[in-house]
Amino acid sequence: MKLDAISTKKKISASIAATGLIVAGLMAAPGSPANAAAALCGKGQATKVELKDMKAFVPSSKVGKKPNLPKTIAWANTSNAEFFLQITDAMKKSAESRGLKFITAIANDNSDKNIQQIESFMQKGIGALALQPLDQVAQAPLMQRAIDKGIAVMALVTPPSTNQAIADQYKVGYKQGTEAAKYITAKLGGKAKVAYFNWDKVSVLKARHQGVLDGVKTAGAGVEIVSDIETTAITNDAGFQATSTLLQAHPDVNVFLGGDTIILGSLAAIKAAGITNPDLYLSGIDGDEQAIAEVAKGGIYRASFAFAYPLMGYAWGQFAADWLAGKSIPQVMSFNAIPLDSADSIAKWKAAMKSPAASWKNAKTYFTMLGNVSYGTCNKYIKYAA
Repeated sequence: MKLDAISTKKKISASIAATGLIVAGLMAAPGSPANAAAALCGKGQATKVELKDMKAFVPSSKVGKKPNLPKTIAWANTSNAEFFLQITDAMKKSAESRGLKFITAIANDNSDKNIQQIESFMQKGIGALALQPLDQVAQAPLMQRAIDKGIAVMALVTPPSTNQAIADQYKVGYKQGTEAAKYITAKLGGKAKVAYFNWDKVSVLKARHQGVLDGVKTAGAGVEIVSDIETTAITNDAGFQATSTLLQAHPDVNVFLGGDTIILGSLAAIKAAGITNPDLYLSGIDGDEQAIAEVAKGGIYRASFAFAYPLMGYAWGQFAADWLAGKSIPQVMSFNAIPLDSADSIAKWKAAMKSPAASWKNAKTYFTMLGNVSYGTCNKYIKYAA
């Protein structure tokens, strides 16, 4: 552990030195705009407020104090995968529609490169920074420095941040569970033997785990959880192996719940076992392309629950413009789990994700916005994982 910590510190120091931070002397001079921003933003909110206790975001056209910063948003991308490029495209179009300059760089999952790119953005001058987690220990000091300059820091599940994009995992799980419960009530006479595949190795997913169980049990006393196990990995093969073993002991399981990657493995195991019961119910979370293709066929894979990631990029472009205009933005943007349970709903979903500007008009469908923060109230930035 000590060696790992030392190695991490060396990498961070090397990255900072390589970007010229020490040489450039970026400490704010007394009385400088950056110093004033740091005083305004203060120490932020370190005490976690539960999502259920946060007030709903209230949009306002009222203009308050504006930061004296370039009208530029930077996106510290970590991968050139299609998924991330969709976010990039949406953010660029959103920012430019509001008169902002958009700049980006791709780190290709290299933490040192990511840190150098973020530092480069800040040296060039930006008014907003969007990023996703890669090495949170290395990123956090730069995020804090950006906040101290009055920059809007918008991050996926990573503090400190002005706006944090998250998923309320209990709510996500409960949605999956209650949708299964509706099917159990309507199609299975209220009786079901349920298998749930959890991934409690990731602490935040423990809340999803509980949400699924609470949700499926709303079908009543006829629901029996016969298996609740953690798979060895998040792969189709791990799902296949776990389900094959499960079916040997419980061949009468008729409801299978988990993430899409695992449940796709379950589907393969069910087919391999020669089970042809048309009333089985399988659902997953993530909106995986292979999963929604199975849903569209109208078979036993009944639903996948997706998140509007491309729309997150569009939202950040809008929030950056609002921040620089002295307007309020949400502290937290929580993804709603969107059920894709038919060919029609899938077609509409794909069309919506390809047209983020039009879909933004229905943002409440895809997100739950919580809290308010602006440059004038930037001391309300959050220093915890929401």
